[in-house]
Amino acid sequence: MPVTTITLPPAYSMPAPEINTPQSDNNGSDPHMRPRRQTSLTIRRVIPTADANAKVVIVEEAKGVKTVDLSPFFVVDESEDNEIDKARVAAELAESWEVSGTFLVKVSDEDKAILQNAIKVGHDFFSLPLDEKLKINQLPVPLEDLATVVRGYVPNNKESAAAVCGRPKASPDQAEKFSWMNSATLDLLAYVMDHTKGDEGALKLERAILRPNRFYDTQMEKVLLEYTRLMGKLSNATMRAVSLAMNLGEYKLLDIVSLASRTPNVNSRLLEYPATSSAASSTSTARLQGHSDGSIVTLNYRPHDDPALGGGLQILQDGAWRAVPATGDDAIVVHPGDVLEWMSDGQFPGLFHRVGQMSEGAPHRNSIATFVFPSMDFDVKILNGDENNGGQTYKSMRFSKWAKDKFDAAAGGQQLDRLESFDDHYTIFGMELVPAPK
Repeated sequence: MPVTTITLPPAYSMPAPEINTPQSDNNGSDPHMRPRRQTSLTIRRVIPTADANAKVVIVEEAKGVKTVDLSPFFVVDESEDNEIDKARVAAELAESWEVSGTFLVKVSDEDKAILQNAIKVGHDFFSLPLDEKLKINQLPVPLEDLATVVRGYVPNNKESAAAVCGRPKASPDQAEKFSWMNSATLDLLAYVMDHTKGDEGALKLERAILRPNRFYDTQMEKVLLEYTRLMGKLSNATMRAVSLAMNLGEYKLLDIVSLASRTPNVNSRLLEYPATSSAASSTSTARLQGHSDGSIVTLNYRPHDDPALGGGLQILQDGAWRAVPATGDDAIVVHPGDVLEWMSDGQFPGLFHRVGQMSEGAPHRNSIATFVFPSMDFDVKILNGDENNGGQTYKSMRFSKWAKDKFDAAAGGQQLDRLESFDDHYTIFGMELVPAPK
């Protein structure tokens, strides 16, 4: 399989060149991806062409996906031994992300029950009649008001999704969704709204952020908020480990992206892909097309994935789609998003991933994706260095603006990763670079 390899010099002052990479030929449903600029690694990222005409593809297992034990970050222990353990965990995280783009976190038996309860509550909800689910539908919000603020139910039908959400949906991803946010995030957004009124560059968040989470019943609310608290704990530990891996100090990353109490801003999404029919399995290679997340980190719980059936979570690795190993019901898949790629100056690239098509007759698939975002008024920029460090940096940008632009691109069926020019216009799969000093 052809793989485009580029090695960049440590500094340069010209825009990155256009790179012609192979494209998938499935009616344009897979985006064509240009390899990303990195500062320390050889770039080997390109959409594979071998599965262009195949439908259900049994892919190889991803290489180098490690299980990382975050427990040293769960205890209040300032002893030298625990600090050494934290440094070891940070190194293991960085190694797994460098090789595979992701790592696994195993949870305790007590926490496993929280994960299982959330999946069950989700499946029970998705099994309700459509008119019941639409009682907590995701309310229509104009694009200019939305950014990443999404809560409520969205059906898996293109026309219904457009009607429910008040926005176009370029290609259905075959999943029903239910989204909710933690209370800290809602409080944060209200704070941002109060402090950005009159700022023409800020998003108009009023209609979106004052809407509370919409749960079907108190049991659903109790179970999913308990799940959110667990994801907050795991994301807190992950962010601290990442901060150490970036040589920033343990709490630096949390401190700069959280307004108070070092609480990550968490948005979770339940998904259910229906049992696979022969028609569905013959029309597409993916149930969710390839993309990277606009988050700092993403935590993905997918207890029933079976790579032997051809579907489940797949990652782009060395120019080929590869299946994330089956993890059972006690593990979370953790990977970087675009914002961390930006802040780390390419050290931790946002993982390009998809959900593969399942074989005919495969059962329904439930998963929960949790996205950790900075505050809306956070200026995204690299954390090691400045705009005068030899050109190896990305221009800073208000997160609210970048999130809206990424969402707008997605609504139009495009994957927006970065900017690639010295003026201020977007290109797909590009990156905006700050010119090196003269």
